Amino acid sequence: MKRSRIGLTAGLAVAVLIAGCNSGGGAKPSKTLKELGKDEKASIKVVFWDKSYFFQQYGNLFSAKFPNIDVQVVSMQNTYGSGKDPNEEFQKLIDEEKPDVLLFDSPDTFEKWANDGKLYQLDDVIRQDKFDIENILPSVVEQIKAKGNGNIYGLTPSFYGQALFYNKDLFEKHGVPLPKNKMTWNEVLDLAKRFPKDGQGDNRIYGFAENASYAFSDKKQVAYQMMSGIGATSGLSVVDPDKGAVTIQSDGWKEALLMTVEALKSGAVFAGSDEKFDPNKPMTMEDHMKKDLFATGRLAMTVEGTYMISSLQRAKETLKDVTPVNWDVVTVPVDPKNPEVSNSVSLSGLFAVNANSSNPRAAWELVKYINSEEMARLLSKSEDGALLSRTAYAKEREGRSMEPFYMLKMNENSLFKNYNKIPMGFYQPFNELAGNEIQSVIEGKKSVDDALKTMQEKGQEAYIKAKQEQDAKNAKEGKDQKPAEPAKN
Repeated sequence: MKRSRIGLTAGLAVAVLIAGCNSGGGAKPSKTLKELGKDEKASIKVVFWDKSYFFQQYGNLFSAKFPNIDVQVVSMQNTYGSGKDPNEEFQKLIDEEKPDVLLFDSPDTFEKWANDGKLYQLDDVIRQDKFDIENILPSVVEQIKAKGNGNIYGLTPSFYGQALFYNKDLFEKHGVPLPKNKMTWNEVLDLAKRFPKDGQGDNRIYGFAENASYAFSDKKQVAYQMMSGIGATSGLSVVDPDKGAVTIQSDGWKEALLMTVEALKSGAVFAGSDEKFDPNKPMTMEDHMKKDLFATGRLAMTVEGTYMISSLQRAKETLKDVTPVNWDVVTVPVDPKNPEVSNSVSLSGLFAVNANSSNPRAAWELVKYINSEEMARLLSKSEDGALLSRTAYAKEREGRSMEPFYMLKMNENSLFKNYNKIPMGFYQPFNELAGNEIQSVIEGKKSVDDALKTMQEKGQEAYIKAKQEQDAKNAKEGKDQKPAEPAKN
């Protein structure tokens, strides 16, 4: 599961110097930060999810390097709970505590704060300090800049990525060639179709599954997830966020739907389960692991993040009667028209400096240290499964190279620019609508064209309804007020 580290904020101490460019000609002045004096003391307030975790991960190391900076931590535990809006509570906490450093787990929230002028632009101070961003994965830097209209408003020491996991023993047993890097979806699904489809019960194996855990996998949602994954590889979007228009009735989505339907009807791809969740029958960790097709050796290939490695290790320790999976990874499937890129990299844990900070130099020192080569070297020794942004520390895991997670460039068409404009209330009804329509095609009740037409028309209705409801909610809560102006330094 993707680790969630939600909202970090810090208050630190020191003055700012705004230096104009020496040359005239109307050039935009650069913003530099006065360095901390040798004996200058500062106080740092950090708002973080958990106090002990912050010190364990960053705080103790930072304090050792900056002994003159007093570090205080404010827990974010109270920002979550029944009936609470985490974004509202986070904003409230920032208003009350006036922190200097923010941690964004959501790239959408980061983008909104950056575009609202609430974050300090870091480009000039990165140049001033000659801070090395050349050895950070280019896809990570590209996404950060895309969220900030070409500027850098934050940095992250790690990122989320995916790869195609495969079971080497299943491939060898059935005489199927092993997967390679930069395969297309057609090539992956062609390999999947070479596996037997006639097994029963626990002897039934599959060539591919969108989700390795088949516990209560709804068939309609499995179908939609698969179509979405294929479409995203080509940079397709369900909605144009700038126009507020659903965009699923297109040649690209038609191709993705045709491929999905054909694969699921072939029997080579896991199409979901009819098993229903019984709240009166609690599941143990072992019960859950037994329903993981990949961990139990019944699945040849699946696309997953690095958390799959930890899951496989737990399964090895827990499922004593199951042979451990002999796994490896290659890159996620690629678009044949653009085989060097992917949409598999996403940002999390973005550290940024509050534009209203009264201590931007000290705040920047914290952000800089967390994203430094020194910190990457220390984090590379931990076993938390994160993919480190600094490529020099793309280590092996369990004897397997992690290079496939780093190999591809970011697909510029899938940077999800302005996706924070899409109302959250749109996704659930549209996902259900799309799942129903795809299932109708699989069952022969509808043509592909008719299904896409229904998704387009009813999807647009769902979008308009969700937008109206969100606008009404925002107006009621006063969220549409003009953001506060950043403090002038």
